Amino acid sequence: MTSLFHFYGTYLAGLALNFEPKRARLLAKYAGQGVLQRVPQKTLNWHCDSTYLTPIQTGCADNNIDSFGPAHCKLAFSHLPAFGEYEQRMGEPALLLDEAGLSTSPSGRLAETMIKPQLNKLPAFLMCQPDSRFSRRMLNDVIFKSRYHNEVQRMSEALFGCRLYVYQSTWPLAHWPALCQSWLATCYALDCWQHNKPLKLFGNDWKMCRNARVQAIYRRLCAMYPQMIKTPNSVSRERLWTALLSEYKMPELADKGNTASRETAFLEQARRYGQITKAGRILALSQFRESNWYKFNLAATYHCNWLSRQLHHRGFNQFDTRQCLGSAFVSY
Repeated sequence: MTSLFHFYGTYLAGLALNFEPKRARLLAKYAGQGVLQRVPQKTLNWHCDSTYLTPIQTGCADNNIDSFGPAHCKLAFSHLPAFGEYEQRMGEPALLLDEAGLSTSPSGRLAETMIKPQLNKLPAFLMCQPDSRFSRRMLNDVIFKSRYHNEVQRMSEALFGCRLYVYQSTWPLAHWPALCQSWLATCYALDCWQHNKPLKLFGNDWKMCRNARVQAIYRRLCAMYPQMIKTPNSVSRERLWTALLSEYKMPELADKGNTASRETAFLEQARRYGQITKAGRILALSQFRESNWYKFNLAATYHCNWLSRQLHHRGFNQFDTRQCLGSAFVSY
């Protein structure tokens, strides 16, 4: 999935479903934060007492299984296993919208291109599948546990946003029909989360596709494709996204310096809340834990450890995705 989609696509999906704009933007930031933490933040050296903070890495550059990054971060965030669904679902139709807002199926060749390529030396059982049942179980884990699990309750919004990033990443990178399909799936996921109901493991309640705003934005996304392929510059591509976004929100909510504010907002808030010194010492730990940056990393830690248990239950002990921020930061 394209890096801009995680933020703008999520933001648009929230607005299409009539989320309060500030909430839609926060969820979009949580989804987009996964893009920002794909590589280690080497300049970040925050600590409390003798315990150093280790930001969760959400991706790495090398596709080789032998250099998968810390704790196999690609499996957790960029290549979520489908646990054998690849063979089962090759013949299943993928959902798109026609002009009337009804579901249609892409051609067989297009359906095949929706499958994410297998990573080097990765067992076929762990191959990633767009919109897999397992990825929906991952989202349902948040919806169910938000009702009774104290840890999840404290970070429900951050965990769902983080996992939207993972869910969207199951679709192929920079494949526009897949992007449009992922956007519809994001709408469905947000609709379920908003109404506290689990996603169906197969199929959808696509009555929401008759929502006029969903249809309008979907058609605009499809229409953006010719412009996007003629716009190789990432800054110019972002302008196309912001132009589309501006049509569906109040002008006074528009960002000033969009890219910069998105990339630094969480870090700056964490620095301010934690009263972090120039040497990196966190003076106000309890306030630091209230920052969106901390909540995202706590959510990413939960997600990594959850996936590690799922892998262990299926006999893949060699893929240990466990992560830890540091004992001083995760204990309450």
